[in-house]
Amino acid sequence: MEERITTLRKTKTGYGHFRISVEIDGKEYHTVTTNTMAIDAAFDEDYDLNDNSGRYYETRREAQTALVDEILRANDMEL
Repeated sequence: MEERITTLRKTKTGYGHFRISVEIDGKEYHTVTTNTMAIDAAFDEDYDLNDNSGRYYETRREAQTALVDEILRANDMEL
């Protein structure tokens, strides 16, 4: 999972919509998400410096994993 997370990218496509992508075995897989809570946490380098107990994503890694899983599901790939 770690190698997938390091290739996780986002591009804003519209209000509240983001194209997220990962590279797996040299090929890029993507989907569009509206999960802004995961986007905010996954791409905030300082997220883990705060007390996030009680938030939907308590760690940055948890949010990143959720986005990678969403890409895999959208592309009919095993989790």
